Formats: sequence, C-alpha cells, structure tokens
Amino acid sequence: MRDIVLALAAPLLICASGIYAACHIWWRRQHAAPDPGSQAGRRIAAERAVADAEAIVADRYAILAEAERSAARLGGQQ
Repeated sequence: MRDIVLALAAPLLICASGIYAACHIWWRRQHAAPDPGSQAGRRIAAERAVADAEAIVADRYAILAEAERSAARLGGQQ
C-alpha cells in the first residue's frame, strides 16, 4: 500500500504544481502591476515613499519622546 501511495504522490505533486503555475500566471495577467514609467506607477512609488517616510518620522518621534521621559525621570530623582 505504501508503494502505491509513493508511486502516485509524484505525479499528483507534478499535476498540482502545474495547475498552481497556470493559475498564478493567469492571476498575474489579470492583475498586472502598472509600468513603473507610467503615471500610475510613479504615483504608487511616490505613495510608498511617503508612507515609508511617515513611518520613519513616527519611529523617531517615539524614540525622542521616550528619551525625554527618561530625562525627566532622571531630573526628578536628584
């Protein structure tokens, strides 16, 4: 029984991966990313850059606020 399962596992895996590849190609063709040189591509890249910059600034403000709280605690202990 184990031999039959092993014998059928390889073709089944090959068929499943082929179906997956075909579906993936179809999906990519239906939902293609815009050309980076097009207006939509540049807009998406700009939105990503702004989001990255906002995340960096928010992170730095959080670090600064924590440093100020630490400094206030140290100043109050004297």
